Amino acid sequence: MKKLLIVAFVTIMGVGAVNAQEGVLNGGLNVGVPTGDANDFYGLTLGAELNYMYPVAEGFTLGPSIQYSHFFGKDVEVLGGSTIEVSDASFLPISGAARFNVSEKFVVGANLGYAIGLSEDLDGGFYYRPVVGYKIDDTTQLNISYSGISNDGLEMNNVSLGVMFGI
Repeated sequence: MKKLLIVAFVTIMGVGAVNAQEGVLNGGLNVGVPTGDANDFYGLTLGAELNYMYPVAEGFTLGPSIQYSHFFGKDVEVLGGSTIEVSDASFLPISGAARFNVSEKFVVGANLGYAIGLSEDLDGGFYYRPVVGYKIDDTTQLNISYSGISNDGLEMNNVSLGVMFGI
């Protein structure tokens, strides 16, 4: 699976590299809430993203993306009324990103790749992130997204709101 993701990532980067048009560097921040099982152990997520998007067709861009995602642990009540403090969890998702301009103001897209586990005892896993964006102006976009990291039954998911800036 890892080899397939690496090949897909390299392919996406290669498609952009052969395109004669210049790409756009974007960076942004997001804040979110964990969903599913992750919500039982984590209270908030913060993230940062950097991508380089190449135009490949009218209104369609592809490119590599790297992110940092941090899940803040919370105190969880256990049997007997005591609590334990859950350690924070951090991931470094490396993915290919695709975006399509649905209209002048709205964008839809997705990221697919692999998230490297940065915290102790956390493996990485398959990373996916559907995104819907609203363009405020030519260089600023608000995004809402659902991110998931999946590996051997462990699901680290969240819904987030973010802002991207053209750099």
